[in-house]
Amino acid sequence: MILALLEARDRNGNLLGCVPVTRWPVTVGRALSNDLVLDDAHLAASHLSVNRTPDGGPVTVEVLDTLNGVTLRRRRHGRGERFDWPEGQELTVGRLHFVLRLAEAPLAPEQPLPRFAWSRAAITVSLLALMFVLQLGQGWLGTDESRRFWQQLPFVLAYLLGSVLLWAGLWALATRLFTGQMHFWRHVRIACVTFVATQVVMSGSQVLGGMFSWELLARFAWIGAIVAAAAGLFAHLHVIAPRRRNLLAGSMTVLVLLGVGGLIGSTWMQTKRLSNELYMASLLPPSWRLAPAVPVPEFIEQAQGLKARVDARLADQDDENAATADDTDSDEE
Repeated sequence: MILALLEARDRNGNLLGCVPVTRWPVTVGRALSNDLVLDDAHLAASHLSVNRTPDGGPVTVEVLDTLNGVTLRRRRHGRGERFDWPEGQELTVGRLHFVLRLAEAPLAPEQPLPRFAWSRAAITVSLLALMFVLQLGQGWLGTDESRRFWQQLPFVLAYLLGSVLLWAGLWALATRLFTGQMHFWRHVRIACVTFVATQVVMSGSQVLGGMFSWELLARFAWIGAIVAAAAGLFAHLHVIAPRRRNLLAGSMTVLVLLGVGGLIGSTWMQTKRLSNELYMASLLPPSWRLAPAVPVPEFIEQAQGLKARVDARLADQDDENAATADDTDSDEE
């Protein structure tokens, strides 16, 4: 009579070994004398023992002669400790996760066989089409010759499609390496969403900044684009390591903060500005303006203040150039 089933899985959920439990206790380790033998360097010869009282009481775990111990719900139990193992919880030892399914535990309902996901295919095609439309719109606005635009159109679309497929293919190979599955089209959808989100954030920030005279929104639109790109990278990585969501999210947040801070600091040191993006670099149609017009005297006053800042910056550049010239002359002498 099978009382339970003890399974060992890796960090991605792949089954490494299992043993039907016909008697208690059950031991786990690298030695051949154990009931569940696993060849893992982080396991001791006899690592742990799982037991249950004959009256069907709680399952208990005893940590045997091991250095690494056993972790349950982020609490580590060392050598010689004994604790209850609640049903449905995972034990962790190094990179291994142990799951115990008791005989009386209810089974999940049978799942239907996978079929072709027409809805996902439609979403993928729609995202690719939206990405192409955005690229076409940007190309059309950035050219002054319609004939040249139509001539370059096939090459631009082929380059964009090839870039997306190559990017998704590399991520699919990495996913196959770590999880055993490709998830190619999922990575394609993530790449398309990331591209669309980045373009929408950049263009939308410029448009809204011009409509409402929100200078900061227009000048720092690149921060939103970096956040959108980081979210796309997080989605790719989450497909590879679904169990590391918090770690990936924290790592991406730290990288974004460091990257944005570094770019702002570098820009300030080079140009004395926090952003290289110029406000109203692209003029919108006058009918799009929703912000009230600035009175002429106020505009002239602001322009005079701008002139003073420009003059001060030019004076600093002249001083730097003069100092550089003096250093050059000294070196020649």
